[in-house]
Amino acid sequence: MAPLAELTHVTYWYPGHERPALLDVSLRIEPAEVILIVGGSGSGKSTLLRCLNGLVPHFHGGTLAGTVEVDGNDTRLARPRDLARSVGLVLQDPEGQAVMTTVEREIAFGLENQGIPSPAISRLVEEALILLGLSHLRHAELSTLSGGELQKVALAAVVATQPHLLLLDEPTSQLDPVSTEELLASVRRLAEDTGATIVLSEHRTERCLHFATRVISLDDGALVADAGTQQFAQWALPKHGMLLPPVARLFSRYGSAATADAREGVLPLTVKDARRLLPSDGPARIRRLPAATKLPHGDIAIAARKLTVGHDHENPLLENVNFVLSRGQTVAIMGENGVGKSTLVRHFIGLARPFSGKLTLLGRDVADMSVAEAAHRCAVLGQNPSDLFVKDTVAEEIAFTLHALGREEDEHGPLMSAVVHEFGLQTLLARNPRDLSGGEQTRVALAATVCGERPVLVLDEPTRGMDARHKTALSEALRRRAEAGSCVVVVTHDVEFAARLVDRVLILGDRRVLADGPTAETLDGSLFFSTQINRLLRRSLGNVLHETEVAWIDQEQ
Repeated sequence: MAPLAELTHVTYWYPGHERPALLDVSLRIEPAEVILIVGGSGSGKSTLLRCLNGLVPHFHGGTLAGTVEVDGNDTRLARPRDLARSVGLVLQDPEGQAVMTTVEREIAFGLENQGIPSPAISRLVEEALILLGLSHLRHAELSTLSGGELQKVALAAVVATQPHLLLLDEPTSQLDPVSTEELLASVRRLAEDTGATIVLSEHRTERCLHFATRVISLDDGALVADAGTQQFAQWALPKHGMLLPPVARLFSRYGSAATADAREGVLPLTVKDARRLLPSDGPARIRRLPAATKLPHGDIAIAARKLTVGHDHENPLLENVNFVLSRGQTVAIMGENGVGKSTLVRHFIGLARPFSGKLTLLGRDVADMSVAEAAHRCAVLGQNPSDLFVKDTVAEEIAFTLHALGREEDEHGPLMSAVVHEFGLQTLLARNPRDLSGGEQTRVALAATVCGERPVLVLDEPTRGMDARHKTALSEALRRRAEAGSCVVVVTHDVEFAARLVDRVLILGDRRVLADGPTAETLDGSLFFSTQINRLLRRSLGNVLHETEVAWIDQEQ
C-alpha cells in the first residue's frame, strides 16, 4: 500500500539562512496514523509541516533538496492550493490564519473556495461547530474571541474540509485543560473513523503523547528518533527526559523500588497508566521533600475593587471582582477559554477601560494615567508575540524597548546582555524576529518585554511554542525578578509550568474569582487545573504538584 506522504532525503534552507532548517529527513506517513513531532524550539517541526502542505517551498521560497510526495503529488509541482483538498494545516498563530469576521463564515470560507455546494457547506459547518464545541459562538465576531477560542475556530475551519492529512502546529498552546482533552480526543476519533492521518507538533507532551501512535523527534533539523510511544520514551530517558510527561519522569527514578513493568521498560504516559503501575504499597515508598522557602511579599502592585470588565455592558466577562497583587509575588491567572483572563490584564495598563470599579497600579488609579505612563511601570506581553515586533533584528527590538523606557545609553549593553543570556538569544541577535520559529519569537518578545526591569511584569501565555528547556530558563528568570521585588503575573493554561513557578493562583469563571490562594492549596484536588503528579498522589501526599517535590524510598537499602 502506498504511503499517504513520503519525504526522501529532504534538506531545506530558508532564504538567506546559512544553516538548513531540515537536514536529510526521510520518513513515510501511513493512513490513519497519529504522529507526534517533538523537539526544541527551532528544531524544524513547523518547517516539516509546511513541507507537507507545499508552503515550503512555494510560499517561503528558499532551497529544497530531496522530494516530498503527498497523496501521490510531488509538492514541487503541486502548489498549496492544489493540495488543499488533501492536506489541512492549522498554524501556531490562529490570529494570522483568520480571514472572515464571524465564526460561522470563517469555517465556511475554505469549503466555499473548494466549490462545495451550499447545502453540504451548511451541514459540514454545523458538524465542525459541534465537534469543537463552538455552537454557542457560531455568530460571534472573531475579534471578540480569546486566543484559545480562535485556536478552536481555526481547527474547525480545517476539519470541515475533511482532509486526508491534518497538520496541527501547537494545537493546544492556548487551550484550557478541558478543551485540550476534548480537542485531542476529537482528533484521535477523526483518524480512527475516517482514516485521516494526524501529524501534530507539540511541546506539552503530557497532554498528547498517549494519543500518538508514533513519535518523531527532530534536533537541529535532523530526524533523531522515529518510534512507537514506549520505544520513544526509552530512547528519550537518558538525555531528553524533559520530552516525557511528569509521571514518566517520576517512574524513571523508581530505582530498585520499581514494579516489574517499570523494571522491564514500560513507563506510564498518563495518570491512569501510572496508577496501574503503582503497587499497592507504592504511596508508602514515596516521601515528600522539604518545601522551598516562601518569598516575602512587598507593597501592593495591583489592586482591583468591584471591577467589571468585558466587551458587552449587558454581558460582562467579569463582574464586581476584587483582588490585591503584591510586589515579590508570582501569580498565575487561570480559567477556561473565554472567561476574561486576557481582557482583565489589558486593563492593567489602560489598554481597555473597565465598565465600573477601580484598578490601581502601584498605588495610582490606572484611569488617571496614559497607556505610555502605565507601561513604564507595568510590562504587558500579549498572547501573540509577533504583535510586539517593530524592528528588523532581534538586537534592535531589545534596544528599542530600552530606548522607549528612557534607559540611559550606558545601561543598554548590560541590560541587553543579561536578557540575551537568560533567554538563549546569542545566535539570533542579527536575525529578523519575524523569520524565527514560534518558540524563538516568544523568547525574543519576552526578552524585549522584561529587559527594562519594570516593577510589574504581566505575561499572557508566555510558554506558547516554548520547549521544556527554555520553559525552565523562563521560570528561573521570572523567579529572580520576583526575588528582586517585581510582581510577576502569568496568564496561562500550562498547569505544569504554573505549578513550578508561581506561589499564588487565581482561577476565574462564572464572571468572578472562583479560587484564590497558595498554588499547592488551590491546585490540589482540582479535577482539571492540576498536575499529573498531584492527580496521582493527592490521596497519599496532599499538596504535591510535581515530581521534584517527592523522592522514592528504596526499601531494599
